[in-house]
Amino acid sequence: MYISGFVAATTSNVLSGNLFEFLARPSRISVGVWNDVALNAGNTFTFQIGDTVIASAVQVFGNVLTTSGVIINGPKYPDDFFIQNEPGLAGQRLILQVSRATGNTAWVVFITEIV
Repeated sequence: MYISGFVAATTSNVLSGNLFEFLARPSRISVGVWNDVALNAGNTFTFQIGDTVIASAVQVFGNVLTTSGVIINGPKYPDDFFIQNEPGLAGQRLILQVSRATGNTAWVVFITEIV
């Protein structure tokens, strides 16, 4: 499953009310968060699976500048993803809290069910 969106204000859980907020099956979860203001100290995120905090108040990075000077918007998987292949069990709740200070913050969550 692929879930994504933009945050214009601080939110307690961007996944709240989403069909995939609770895992239906054992899964692997990857998370990318980025914004249009590079290295803004006020933009952070916290990610939690069930009662396990995976990342707490992590700095959100801005656009990626390549060696040729080209700006790449958004994360490239897997290179720019903060969290990759974290395990989750059926029934666990996913919580992605984004604290925003400046600029729009975008986020993406990949959920790969293990069958």
